[in-house]
Amino acid sequence: MGKGFKILAVLVLLLAAFGIYFWVGVVNQKIQLDSAEVKIYIKKGDGYEQLMQQLQEKKLIGSLFWFQKMADIKKLPTHVFEGRYTIKQGMTYNQLINYFRSAQIDVVNVDFHSIRTKDELADRVAKQIEASKESILDLLNDTKYMNQYGLNAENALVLFLPNKYEMYWNTDADQFVKRMAKEFKKFWTPERKAKAEKLNLTQAQVVILASIVQAEQSKLTSEWPVIAGLYLNRLNVGMPLQSDPTVVYAHGDFAMNRVYRVHLEIDSPYNTYRHTGLPPGPIYLARKDVVDAVLNRAQHNYFYMCASGDGSFGHNFANSYPEHLRNARMYTQKLNQQGIR
Repeated sequence: MGKGFKILAVLVLLLAAFGIYFWVGVVNQKIQLDSAEVKIYIKKGDGYEQLMQQLQEKKLIGSLFWFQKMADIKKLPTHVFEGRYTIKQGMTYNQLINYFRSAQIDVVNVDFHSIRTKDELADRVAKQIEASKESILDLLNDTKYMNQYGLNAENALVLFLPNKYEMYWNTDADQFVKRMAKEFKKFWTPERKAKAEKLNLTQAQVVILASIVQAEQSKLTSEWPVIAGLYLNRLNVGMPLQSDPTVVYAHGDFAMNRVYRVHLEIDSPYNTYRHTGLPPGPIYLARKDVVDAVLNRAQHNYFYMCASGDGSFGHNFANSYPEHLRNARMYTQKLNQQGIR
């Protein structure tokens, strides 16, 4: 074997060793983060191109050329899955590529509370999953679509029980509504259905009544069964509910502190001073425990109630109208003393 050949062999081995060393360095090169973690969003219809665009925009990779070489070798361009990914500090190029290939997309907690309207619900949810506000509203306003759940565009919010729900970020509007329908069905156990039937109310009507109870009393949970019993007493004898929160809802001014006679003149199916029975839809997203308070309403002879106005957030309940008028006068005096208009 000639000397020249030996030198060439050594050079080849050195180059191979250097190549291996260099490639190991590339494989183990760490991504660049300015914070503990970064979110990457792959929407429906997106693929490798959109992934690379986000990685570059967020400046996560220093060597684009070598990262793409690794990505090609591992066939990442054809294995990008939609969803949200959480990139953590300390991940290497190799780990990052494997992470995207694995489709281990994030599960998010979709949380919605203190919601009054479909617009508010759609806006809140759209900030937590991929579904747009418009796509959610389109379904909620589509009576034909809501009919599959026994509902319509007016009472669609009945389906949504406030809570935290785990789901994938790339959930679309239809998947979101279907999930809420599943949770609603799970909530309505045979026992709850029997209690609703005993009250001569449908499931939707129970939730609508619960929304009024919750709007009337958001502080003292002990009053929920009492208020529910009062409204059921009125429904059973054909009296209007005369609930101030329904009038506020009809006006759409949720900052309204007092309801005056002029407010009671509004021509709306939600004005329970002018219309008997329940309004066509909920005025608030009723919590599960408020729904249960309606199903387990207190048995009493109250037909009237008036806020106490003493700072306790409670109400004074009455059997007769004269007694109620005395309570109402005391309440008005206290509001005037406090300068509440």
